[in-house]
Amino acid sequence: MKTLKLIAVIVVVLLTGIFTVEAQEDNRADMQPLMKNLTEQQKTLLQEQQNLMKEQREAFKATLSAEQLAILENQELSKEERTQALRSTFTDAQRELMTQNRERTQVLKEQFRNSITSEQRQQLRMNMRANNGSETGNELRQRVREQRQTKSGGNGGGTGTGSGAGNGGSGSGAGNGAGNGNGSR
Repeated sequence: MKTLKLIAVIVVVLLTGIFTVEAQEDNRADMQPLMKNLTEQQKTLLQEQQNLMKEQREAFKATLSAEQLAILENQELSKEERTQALRSTFTDAQRELMTQNRERTQVLKEQFRNSITSEQRQQLRMNMRANNGSETGNELRQRVREQRQTKSGGNGGGTGTGSGAGNGGSGSGAGNGAGNGNGSR
């Protein structure tokens, strides 16, 4: 019986490893068309950005206390809850390190953005849309609009009192959500 369990565990570990390697190869294959359209300087900028982010991540993880690591490893919390719990335990030094990391990364991203031509930018967008299964890139915007309409009941009603023009149309309500705005922007 123990042998059977051992074999099952080994098979699961091997399959997981194989699928992980295949996923990484797929990601590399997706990046190939993007990389061949870049100049050597742009490739260097991207590599620097990846290396910097990796170093920053490792440096930050080295500053985490045992309590903070326990929060990160707690699978009972959702990702958002873990992030919120972890942020509430940050020291001033850790907050400063995060700010510096964000600023450095932003500088490198801006350098890369400034180095690409409009043709390269167009090609990058096309490749990103192809990878995301998007035709025009507007599907996400449309989905957000639909969710907002569904959330608000689609009638543009207000939940407050008073009248006047604000963002999203004009209307007045009596606090019952039955305003007369049209909900369009």
